[in-house]
Amino acid sequence: MLEQVRPADWVSKGAAETYVTQLTSARQQIQAIQTDLADLTQHPDHLQDCLKALFRIQGFHRSLDSLMAGLRRYQNPALADLIVSVAAEDQADLEQLQNYILDLANQKDQEYLVVDREAQRCRATISREPARRANQ
Repeated sequence: MLEQVRPADWVSKGAAETYVTQLTSARQQIQAIQTDLADLTQHPDHLQDCLKALFRIQGFHRSLDSLMAGLRRYQNPALADLIVSVAAEDQADLEQLQNYILDLANQKDQEYLVVDREAQRCRATISREPARRANQ
């Protein structure tokens, strides 16, 4: 659908050149989202990959709003509404991703606590052992 958006034509109607840049950016963001999601499928337990994908998708949605305002004003309001409605369809998936990330973060926190407790236990055990003499 973004292929139908023609911000270069809008400039003759008084639109700012920034719409051209926004469309280019939107296309690049879509490619980056696809890459991030592919990485996420390879490493679903990497919290950093999860957050990166989530933030990129959220950023794309925010940047799309301005471009759609230009599309409504200078080209085709119905196309803008269609793009917005398609973009809104992934809200349930985004919420599911957010919940997954929260669960993953909680799991990582629990694992950290277990490792930390074990490290504390080991330190306590070592500190109770008598000092060994260097000559032994």
